[in-house]
Amino acid sequence: MPRAQAARLRAEDAAQFSAALTAASGGALGDCELTTPVAAFPLQLQYALHYVRPRAVLLGDAAHVVHPLAGQGLNLGFLDCATLAAALAEADGSLSFGEWRVLRRYERWRRSENLLMAAALDGLERLFGNDDPLKSRLRILGLNAVSKAPSLKRMFARRALGISGDVPGFLTATPQDAPASR
Repeated sequence: MPRAQAARLRAEDAAQFSAALTAASGGALGDCELTTPVAAFPLQLQYALHYVRPRAVLLGDAAHVVHPLAGQGLNLGFLDCATLAAALAEADGSLSFGEWRVLRRYERWRRSENLLMAAALDGLERLFGNDDPLKSRLRILGLNAVSKAPSLKRMFARRALGISGDVPGFLTATPQDAPASR
């Protein structure tokens, strides 16, 4: 939620906060009751400088935290897993899975892709997350431009789905590319 709204909620007493939580969940959680002090964790772009160490790998939210825009953090985590699997498969048993060279391949492959998407999501959040009139006008112009350019719209959608960019080949394989079943 917006920081100002979060600050208002943090300032409420336990009964008010509990009522607000019950209302926000639509009652799906039942009547909520606050039993601990309220804690807040502001969303901010974060990323690890290194994804790997010998026999250790960071992926998903352990490697990068992005604004939760349309589930893209989850998609990045899935792409991390797919890329790690591809990097391990490329080792083909000739190297140990924990070998630095094998893991470093994953890190180089994903880090640049993740930083690109993280920067894009952070930019979108900054552009759409406020009421600045100039930014509002830029939003409208940008959305209209994308709406009128089907190829650009497709490109953004493919990127968000994780089927374009530098992704493992098996994610973009078509059915005719698949090996025949035995």
